[in-house]
Amino acid sequence: MHAVIVGGATLGGPLDPTLLASADLLIAADSGADAIRAVGLRPHLLVGDMDSVAESTWRALEAEGVETHVLPVEKDETDTEVALRLAVDRGADRITLLGALGGPRLDHLVAGLLLLAADWLEHVDVRMVDGSHEVRLARNDVAIEGEPGDIVSLLPLTPSVHDIDTEGLRYPLRGGSLHQGAARGVSNELLDRHARVRHGEGRLLVIVHRPEDIVHHPEGESHDR
Repeated sequence: MHAVIVGGATLGGPLDPTLLASADLLIAADSGADAIRAVGLRPHLLVGDMDSVAESTWRALEAEGVETHVLPVEKDETDTEVALRLAVDRGADRITLLGALGGPRLDHLVAGLLLLAADWLEHVDVRMVDGSHEVRLARNDVAIEGEPGDIVSLLPLTPSVHDIDTEGLRYPLRGGSLHQGAARGVSNELLDRHARVRHGEGRLLVIVHRPEDIVHHPEGESHDR
């Protein structure tokens, strides 16, 4: 089941209504509801402490019978984490997360990236997407799709990631390792429309940067050459 979650970060462009309408489960996290309504749709679920969503949006969705989970302002989880857990609890095995990569809160951005490594998401394909980025965990073997010239960065979320093999990237790794505290995995490049990354022990974040105008889908230089 595919769930789409729209968070409250700056989107950097309009949402793609086709993507939202195709979701089996559409969740708004707080002011993500405003972005969903702006393209003429409504979520299946609204979740959050409601500190940033327009009150008119909140009340309209409640009046329309949208299931709403109001969270306390003082809590141990972010609205995004609760939305992800709800999606998993409802059976999602694929999640596209929009509105989680922009501003204004850098701490929310970093927390969202680290959430990808949560044990309870181990068997779920989660992609954080905005108008020019797609972020996901490699989980030992990941296929990457894009256009030639798209930038691909590989960043370890554990102290080290070993036995990394890449196909279709300008600067290949052949059984190499990446370590925290060094930017070696930044700014690789797609040679064609398809690439692949496999790795052994460790958790590896894959960030694809591509120029785009509409949200849809989903400095370092010392690479092996």
